Amino acid sequence: MHTKIVCEYCELINFPLPDEYHHYKYLSDTDLIGFNTITNLLRFIEKHCDNKYFFIDLLKYFNQRIMAFTQIDLSSEISDAQKLLAFTQFYNEVSDLNWSNVETDDSIGLVATRAPQAIASQYDDLFIYSCLTNILSYSSKEKSNIIIELPFERAFYGVNVDLFDKVTFNCQSMSVIVPKDERDFGSLSMITELSFSSVDRIKAAANSIQPSQLCLSNLANAIGVSERGLQRELKINNHCAKDMINKTRMNSIISILNKNNGNIKKSAYESGFKDLPSFSRYFSKSAGHTPSQYVKKHIYNNVQL
Repeated sequence: MHTKIVCEYCELINFPLPDEYHHYKYLSDTDLIGFNTITNLLRFIEKHCDNKYFFIDLLKYFNQRIMAFTQIDLSSEISDAQKLLAFTQFYNEVSDLNWSNVETDDSIGLVATRAPQAIASQYDDLFIYSCLTNILSYSSKEKSNIIIELPFERAFYGVNVDLFDKVTFNCQSMSVIVPKDERDFGSLSMITELSFSSVDRIKAAANSIQPSQLCLSNLANAIGVSERGLQRELKINNHCAKDMINKTRMNSIISILNKNNGNIKKSAYESGFKDLPSFSRYFSKSAGHTPSQYVKKHIYNNVQL
């Protein structure tokens, strides 16, 4: 969802993104994508955007969008410890992250393990920090007992380091620790950790590839396995590689077509096809009818597939 939010924001401020990112804004908020997509996207923006405060401006839009989606109760009736657990639960349900909660007699902590600095992303910590300080009303508490630790030194976070307030750097992991209050003793339920299957990860990689470019070789390359290895992995889990790829491509194309209100030319471009005839040929072969027929039946008549 982070990638989708960034793409939406770039469209809002008219910042042009490469074609490969156009289809992300059409994905569902709950669709999984490759874990490094958001990092590559933000690095591109950082390199090509003249506004060095882009990320600061983005966070205003991001917090509004993500909070509405998480549906975490931000009222004063809910303790900070309960909000922290709800935040962890949300992300464990929608992403494959190495997060855990640590409980003591007096506190609840979120610990987000990080990759080695050489391959880590500064944006991961920035997003978490922004979300949690918003959820916990961190800046409005004059004498906050909340402890926030970041895994790397200040320089790692570049021009965005000034976003962090009252944190400790170079602590190996991203962690947020909040004190319990009288509402928390005996009432907290710890997070149930979920795990994503190999098929989930393959589908996430498929969603990260532009529909026109999604094929067995590109998908295998994105995952880092051979084509035969990918086919074997899916077969073991009772999936056919060809069927999964075709279904993912068509679901993405149809989503784009629906959200473009049946604009076939625009949808072809957003799907990554270089011309309308190639888009129409692929659509007709896969769906059994032309894009125009689909639009007339399922969009103009307000009937969904």
